[in-house]
Amino acid sequence: MRVTVDQLLKLGCLSQAKVLAGSRGLSNAVSSVTVGEVPDIADWLSGGEIVLSTMFALIDDPVRQQDFCARIMSAGAAALFVKPQRFVGNFPADILEAAGRRDFPIVEVPQEVRWTRIMQEAMEVLLDRHASLLEKSQKIHRQLLDVVIRGGGWEGIAKAAAGLVDKPVAILDVSMEPLGAWDLDRWITEDIRELMDRPEVSGQLTESRSSVGALLHVELEGGLKAFVVPVIVSHSRLGYVCAFSEGDELGELERVALENAATVAAVEMARDQARFETEVRLKGDFVDDLIGGRFGSADSLMRRASFLGCDLSKGATVLVADFDEFERGIAERGMEEEEIQRLKNRFFNKCTRLVAGAEPSSLVSLKSDHVICLLSGPLGVDRQSLDRIAKQIQGLGQEVVGLSVSVGISRHVEEMEALRKALDEAMTALKVGRRLDGNSSVMHFDGAGTYRLLLSSFEQNPEELRLLYAETIKLLEEYDAESGSRLVDTLTTYLERDGNLSETAKDLYAHRHTIRYRLQRVEAITGLDVFGSEGRERLGLGLKARSLLKM
Repeated sequence: MRVTVDQLLKLGCLSQAKVLAGSRGLSNAVSSVTVGEVPDIADWLSGGEIVLSTMFALIDDPVRQQDFCARIMSAGAAALFVKPQRFVGNFPADILEAAGRRDFPIVEVPQEVRWTRIMQEAMEVLLDRHASLLEKSQKIHRQLLDVVIRGGGWEGIAKAAAGLVDKPVAILDVSMEPLGAWDLDRWITEDIRELMDRPEVSGQLTESRSSVGALLHVELEGGLKAFVVPVIVSHSRLGYVCAFSEGDELGELERVALENAATVAAVEMARDQARFETEVRLKGDFVDDLIGGRFGSADSLMRRASFLGCDLSKGATVLVADFDEFERGIAERGMEEEEIQRLKNRFFNKCTRLVAGAEPSSLVSLKSDHVICLLSGPLGVDRQSLDRIAKQIQGLGQEVVGLSVSVGISRHVEEMEALRKALDEAMTALKVGRRLDGNSSVMHFDGAGTYRLLLSSFEQNPEELRLLYAETIKLLEEYDAESGSRLVDTLTTYLERDGNLSETAKDLYAHRHTIRYRLQRVEAITGLDVFGSEGRERLGLGLKARSLLKM
């Protein structure tokens, strides 16, 4: 659809024109025609022009003539049409030689042909071309928009765009996650996100913010090219429309098709963004009301959950996932708030898809840095499935943000009114897991034992827990440090073996009498009888207090 120099040479007024140099550049696209009789005309060119000149201002000055032509070539003009006979005579051979090297057409026009006639006939061709291009562009836009109106979704848009450009097309969100694609198998064997998310590729796309709406040409591996148009909504980049090729460049209509696909994708992405923000807000409100106990009855709670796609009729288990040392992690990377929110949303979306794939009737909510999952159906009652989901969520944290994630899991509850308590259990399990196992922990509430009680006491009155530790285990640690004994290890193993002297001795490679002697030393130092239930219980709590305090 573009107009070339060669096409304009077929105009009636140019039937006697002669190509003096640069014939290989006759396929150059022409954007307009302008008269260039002033020496600095090159400063006013924007590219693609045919410059008409008699070179009157450069009579008898070969150096300025050469500079004049060189600057026009460098400015990206399509061609130079000249009438040299009156003021210049034979056109300088060195200029023709330079034009030939650069494939820049220099065309001699007969003296009697008026510039105004050339401009008039050329502009008629250019305007016809623009009108035709506009008509075709509107047809392409209507065709793509019709896909959206019919509910074709991302794959439908990608399919329509691929048909228009005759190349594989993918539509990606701003995180390089594929939303829809068509015909990619012909060209790309590896995962499309891995291909586009390479630093050298994503860097080009991110740094091109000043080229919003422009077509970006990205070189990929193995000679593969990506032609990329950013999708812009309210001055924010939400994704990309990409066409892939092994060598072919995009024609003008193909470029128009890709740009129109990006415009239509912007409509769909804006709708998705609004849907996402509404869903996050509604789910967040639901969890807020659950935490605050602000619901009229179990029936109303169940109806709200059902509206959000969650079936709580048979109860649920609450899972809470949280990034470890999140503030420190993002501070070390110097992330901007926009990037932080993008990563959070991407992590949340991946968690939502993961949970929906395992149990569609579950609910996933984003609250601050926490992802809260109400896991219903068979998933909520199967321990192995819960552990698998927890590990997969941890894997997503590393993949998306590069930070570890800890997970707390509640007991399964049958009653809707108990969900608030289950959420508290999951949060407690999360805290206990971090205290005992550090980052990347997965803790079930029913596996936290008395630690959950001690943690609650610690949060309310930390001095009480420190005092318990100081009156029990700290005394033994100080004795071990001074004498080189192993009283703490012996006590720990003895309690783990439920007070069995023989098993304790076996684990520690010591005689039963040695173990008994050590335990008697424990009593002498702490005043607590290891062989009595009360003393044993207090010493056990002291060991657990030590575990909580050491983190």
